[in-house]
Amino acid sequence: MIAKRRLRSVVIVGLLVVVVLLSGCYFNVFQTARTVGAGKVAISLGSGVVNLVIGESSSLIFTPQARLTVGLSDSVDLGVQSGLMIGSSGEPSFLGAIGDIKLALMQDPETFSIALGIGGGYSPGLLGWGMEGSVYLDSNIAFLPIYVVYRPILPLSGTTLGVIH
Repeated sequence: MIAKRRLRSVVIVGLLVVVVLLSGCYFNVFQTARTVGAGKVAISLGSGVVNLVIGESSSLIFTPQARLTVGLSDSVDLGVQSGLMIGSSGEPSFLGAIGDIKLALMQDPETFSIALGIGGGYSPGLLGWGMEGSVYLDSNIAFLPIYVVYRPILPLSGTTLGVIH
């Protein structure tokens, strides 16, 4: 019994390490197509690792983050997310802050959920000030659910204006 519990713990920790090392976004997506529900509040914590390459040099950046989501109704969420960037020097710096609103178009616990979102704020991922859209799709399968998100961004503070996919 103890060996089975230990194996389960090792597998869970291993999966968490793989997830952190495979994430490549400054701001991780701490939300799915499902909303939190009217009057409910959710707090999400997470982190990512980004390999920033400039010219010939590269640096790993650790990005611990937090997200606060408030359910305005059963199909509408309002959220804000922020965090830190910690480079190889060990000194933390501000990752930025992004606010967004999400509208659930379909929430069926038996099949799938679809939602649309729009938001904006300041972060290196938005190249300074910017806006972002989002389309969320979840399969609500208990074993190995499928999750897809598409988030085009519109940088507003750069010298050129264009949508980044």
